[in-house]
Amino acid sequence: MSMPATTTAASTPRDTRVLSRYVAAVTALGLFTIAQSLTSLLTMPRPAEWMLFSGLAIAFGRLSLRVPGVPVHASMSDTFLLTSAVLFGPAPATVAMAADGFILSWRRGHSADRMLFNAANPALSVWLGAQAFLATLGRSPLASDVVSLETLVGPLAVMAVVHFLVHSGITATAAALERGGHPVEVWRNHFAMLAVSQAASASAALILTLLARQFGVLALAAAAPLVVIVYLGLHSRFGRLADAERHVKQVDRLYMSTIQALSSAIDAKDGVTSSHIRRVQTYSVALARALGVSAPDEVKAIEAAALLHDTGKLAVPEHILNKPGKLTAAEFEAMKLHVDVGADILSSIEFPYPVVPIVRAHHENWDGTGYPRGLKGDDIPIGARILSVVDCYDALTSDRPYRPAMTQEQATAIVVERRGTMYDPRVVDTFLELLPSLGKVVETEPNLGRAMHKLAAARDAAATTAPAAPAAAPAPVLLAPQTALESVSRLLAGPPRVADVASLIALDLKAMSPSTEFVFYVTSPGAERLVAEYATREHPGGLGYDAIPLGERVSGWVAANRQQIINSDARLDLGTSASMTTLRYCVATPLVDDGQTTGVLAAYSDTPLAAEVAHQLALVAPQLAGALARAAAGVPPRQAKAHLSRPSLRVAASR
Repeated sequence: MSMPATTTAASTPRDTRVLSRYVAAVTALGLFTIAQSLTSLLTMPRPAEWMLFSGLAIAFGRLSLRVPGVPVHASMSDTFLLTSAVLFGPAPATVAMAADGFILSWRRGHSADRMLFNAANPALSVWLGAQAFLATLGRSPLASDVVSLETLVGPLAVMAVVHFLVHSGITATAAALERGGHPVEVWRNHFAMLAVSQAASASAALILTLLARQFGVLALAAAAPLVVIVYLGLHSRFGRLADAERHVKQVDRLYMSTIQALSSAIDAKDGVTSSHIRRVQTYSVALARALGVSAPDEVKAIEAAALLHDTGKLAVPEHILNKPGKLTAAEFEAMKLHVDVGADILSSIEFPYPVVPIVRAHHENWDGTGYPRGLKGDDIPIGARILSVVDCYDALTSDRPYRPAMTQEQATAIVVERRGTMYDPRVVDTFLELLPSLGKVVETEPNLGRAMHKLAAARDAAATTAPAAPAAAPAPVLLAPQTALESVSRLLAGPPRVADVASLIALDLKAMSPSTEFVFYVTSPGAERLVAEYATREHPGGLGYDAIPLGERVSGWVAANRQQIINSDARLDLGTSASMTTLRYCVATPLVDDGQTTGVLAAYSDTPLAAEVAHQLALVAPQLAGALARAAAGVPPRQAKAHLSRPSLRVAASR
């Protein structure tokens, strides 16, 4: 058996150090036994016979088997090595075993330290097994002695057991340090089945020893078919296990990809992008490993729960999810329902790992003040304790529709403040130690809302048969209001501009909410960003309004997801220069015409806008979208006039 070739990416620096020290210790002991055996070979009699056995052992070492589940290989050379140890003592078998392990490792392209380990480990195990054989037998090797079958069976069994347990135990421990898990569990799952092969090798070695003593070395040919038969049987068995392993991995990948798609759709409702979701997942798994969580099922459960813990938010109204400031008592009770709702939804899925307990407990607090069960301390699943810290930190350091992101220092201060009350102190301390090494997780998946928007746009474009109108020269963005007379005269004189139509619409909007400033954003031709075409007031910074990428800030998110946002943070749209103004609240309404998002109407105010204002904007949004779309397409003035029915846009002023 040889150990794994590479260290997994999930290994923590602490695990790597322990593994390196362990490998170094085993290698040193093995090299010591090899050196001692080489010295003994210099004076050993009958070199032709023990060299023949060593050569056969190395030759049969090419018949190796990969153990399913872990990157280790079992060699078929044990029969000849055990025979060599019985007939000639530890030295020839130790050297041959070291050569066999080194050659197998070299053929697989392992690093130098791995090749030395894979030579030293089996050499040490066979040397210890041979010493146990001699101690049990109580006499010299059999090449110069004669014993009965009954005398030989017991010591040979002892040698086979010691060799197998030492060799497989060392390899299982190395695999556990590298891949995670308890060594005993790794050994039981992946190495215990090799005991059958070892027993067969010991039986064949017994037969081979008797044949060699009775008929000489030519009798070795009789044992070769038996070794080949054992190899073919195990090869077939391991092949079926390997197929099952591949199937399990495929199902696991399907589970995880389905979970990721579902979580993106769920969290889009909460104004959350897939980059946040993937960061929470990556950070949670890394933190779990740093805390010593190594059982594969538990790690997989944390990985899935990190994506699905907010499934229950499907049952929470969006005005509660995206509300800035503190929730009312009634709103908080509605928000709390998402935990049990999400857990109940996920309970209908037969996950192969315990996801539901983590989801049901991810809002429990360390001091017992959380919900929904009031669990306390270690009664809270470790996955839920990990998830609550990671999700809080990344949410604080991410932009949301209702507030800008905090700095790392601000978010860390909040997490530390909650240490020992809301969060497990050990989890918080380990997370803060791990935080500098987490780095920036690259967003590899697009925002789901943006993808859905582009898909709809592509579908609508394919369905359009009329030739596209020639692109008009871009008009300058009007940063200050213009008179209604100017707008009407341009509408009557020639093809209308978006700004002309927007200025007339703004008269009604300002009448409805006089202290509110309105900006008309229009979707760019490539449907990749929003461009400000008209504003009722100059930008607070004295410059033009920035173009907003689809899916970003407040208005970009609204355009991508086609959902109205009420009283979000205006600074997300206005940028850093927003500090020069009192505008703090934003109601952004998507403008959708004939299945396509034509733009966003953003209303900025220094006080929260009344729900009635937002409701009225949502009601007239389809008409506004149609009017702006026709203006952008250059519809003739009379048609534009027919479509721009002023009474249909007039709404009652309300605060």
